[in-house]
Amino acid sequence: MNNLLTFVNHASFHIANDHTLLLVDPWLEGAVFNNGWSLLDKSTSNSALVRDLSERKLNLFIWFSHEHPDHFSISFIKKLKPEFVGKVTLLFQQTKDRRVVTFLQKQGFDVIECAPGVTLGLDPQLNITVFPYADGDSYCLIKSAQRAILNLNDCTLASEAACKTVKANIAPLTARVDVLLTQFGYANWVGNPFEPGLRRRAAAEKRQRISLQMETFKPALTIPFASFVTFSSSENSYLNDYQNSAYTIRQWSALSPATESLRFMKPGDVIELGQLNPAALLRMSHIAVEHWEKLGNAAREALAPEAPRTAAEVEAAFAKHRAAVAANLPVLPWLLEKLGLIKPLMIHIPDISLTARFSYVSGFRVCDSGTAFDISMSSPSAVFLFSNEYGFNTTHVNGRFRTANPGALLRFSRFFMPQNLGRQGYGIRHPFATASHLAGSVLGRIRAGA
Repeated sequence: MNNLLTFVNHASFHIANDHTLLLVDPWLEGAVFNNGWSLLDKSTSNSALVRDLSERKLNLFIWFSHEHPDHFSISFIKKLKPEFVGKVTLLFQQTKDRRVVTFLQKQGFDVIECAPGVTLGLDPQLNITVFPYADGDSYCLIKSAQRAILNLNDCTLASEAACKTVKANIAPLTARVDVLLTQFGYANWVGNPFEPGLRRRAAAEKRQRISLQMETFKPALTIPFASFVTFSSSENSYLNDYQNSAYTIRQWSALSPATESLRFMKPGDVIELGQLNPAALLRMSHIAVEHWEKLGNAAREALAPEAPRTAAEVEAAFAKHRAAVAANLPVLPWLLEKLGLIKPLMIHIPDISLTARFSYVSGFRVCDSGTAFDISMSSPSAVFLFSNEYGFNTTHVNGRFRTANPGALLRFSRFFMPQNLGRQGYGIRHPFATASHLAGSVLGRIRAGA
C-alpha cells in the first residue's frame, strides 16, 4: 500500500494511501494578511490542486489548523466546492463560537468538529488527532500506517515545558514521532526598520526553538515549513532583512548531530513514509534549498500601499469597532480603561497628516500636529484595523505599522484585548468562560507586576 507525504506549498502537504488523502492547510495563491504576505513560490494554484485531487479519485479530507489566511484560504475553499469531483470532508477543531465550522457548512461542505485529543479515523490506515493550542491555533498527530507525523504548524513551542506538554498529550497515541513539521521563520512584526537586532534575535530564537523541539520529540525526520513567505508590502518589506531562509537553516542544522536529520521540501516533492531514511532524502533537500534560495534572492517589487482613506473613514471604523466590543462585552472595555488596565491609544497616520486619540471611554479625538503617539500606520491599515474582528491580529502579523516608544507595542496589544476576546469566542454568549478567562488574565498580570 502507498503511504506518501507530498509537499504542496508553505504550510500545506498531503498524506495519501490507496484509498484516502488527507490535505493540510492549503494556501496556493494570492497575498494574505491585508496584503502583508506573499508566497515565495507562486507556481501553485487553487485550480491545479483541485484538479489534481479530483483526478486521484480518493476519499478526501482537509484539515485546517487555524483561521489565519496562510492556513485557511478562502479562495481555495471557494474554488473547491464547484470544481472538486468526489467526496470531501473538512476538519476543524471545536471552538466556542463555531464560526469557522458554520462558515464551511454554509458553503455546502460536510464538516467534522475535532474534539480535543480524540482520534478521528479516516480509514483503517489513516487517522488524525487534533489538540487546541494558544490563541486559536491547533496542532495534530497524524498516524499513517505505522508512521506518526506531528504537525506543529505555527504553535509556539518555545520552552521545554511547552514541548513536554505536547509530548505528554501525544504519548498515549504513539511511542515515537517519525516526522516533525514545524515553522522556521518569524511570522509577525519584529521591530522598526532601525531595529535589526530584534530581527536577528527573533531568527535565532526560531532556530533554538527547532533544536528544542527536535531534542524533545526525537523525530526520525524534521521538515521545516510554514515560513516560505515574504513580507511583501512597501510598508513591511524591511522585515525580510534577517529572516531565516532555507539555506541558513540548513547550514545551522548541519553544525550539530542533534539537528542533522532536518530536510527541506519544495512543491511537488514526495516522501515514501514506509521507507523513511533521512540520508536518502539529502539530495532532495539540497535541491529544495537551492529552489527556495533562488526564489528568496530574486528581485521582486513590493506591493504598493492602497489609496489613502479619509479621517472621517478612520473615525467611522473606530466607532464601529467600539460599538462591536461594547455589544459583545458590555461595560468591560469602558471599565478596563477607567481602571487603567487599558490606555487610550494614540495613532499617527502620516499619509493623511492625522494624529488621533482612540478611547473606549471618550471615543475619537483629533490631536494637534506634533502630539506624541504610540503607533504609526497608513490610513488604509487603520481602517482595516478597526473594521475587522481580526484587525489587530492581522496587523500584528503583517507588520504594517511602526512603534514610537518601547512600551507602545504592549499598549497596542492591550487596547485590542476586547477584540481578541471576541475573536476567540469569548463574550456575552459565554459569560462564565469569559469571566474565568478574564480573572486568570488579571491574576497573571498582577503576579507579573504588570
